[in-house]
Amino acid sequence: MEALFGTMWLACLICFIIGIVLLLIELCLPGFGVSGCTGILCFAAVIVMQALTNSSSAAIVVSVVMGVIIVLLVAVFIHSLNKGLLFRSPIVLKEEIQTAAVSNEEKGESLIGKTGVVLTTLRPAGTVQIDGKRYYAKTEASFIEKGQNVTVVAVKGLSIVVE
Repeated sequence: MEALFGTMWLACLICFIIGIVLLLIELCLPGFGVSGCTGILCFAAVIVMQALTNSSSAAIVVSVVMGVIIVLLVAVFIHSLNKGLLFRSPIVLKEEIQTAAVSNEEKGESLIGKTGVVLTTLRPAGTVQIDGKRYYAKTEASFIEKGQNVTVVAVKGLSIVVE
């Protein structure tokens, strides 16, 4: 019987170490929580094994496991504060957006009648270059292939209509 308790204690120790390693892997690597859940299950197995062998040592093991979990959570919290991970939202863009390559300056009547070159195939919209500047343009007729010369016939909102 004592041999059983000796091997149970060794199994508890191994399960405890595996649980800590799995939780650390979960903290360091991005994932879906599989290793974290497995680590918690290892901790639960340690508690159950200790409860089966000796109820007084089970309370000590539960305390140690809870202490380890609390220390790991505090470490994650401090690490997150240093990196700002807790305050980042995947919905809110924090970085500066680069300016678009298409110029919106000087649109209007001054562009009507000017000619330019198609930079991206107009299907029916794309980019054209007029007087060295890039503009968003569209065609009301057919597709216009890249490299073709076009003439501005109208300006509607933020886009230029070309033929």
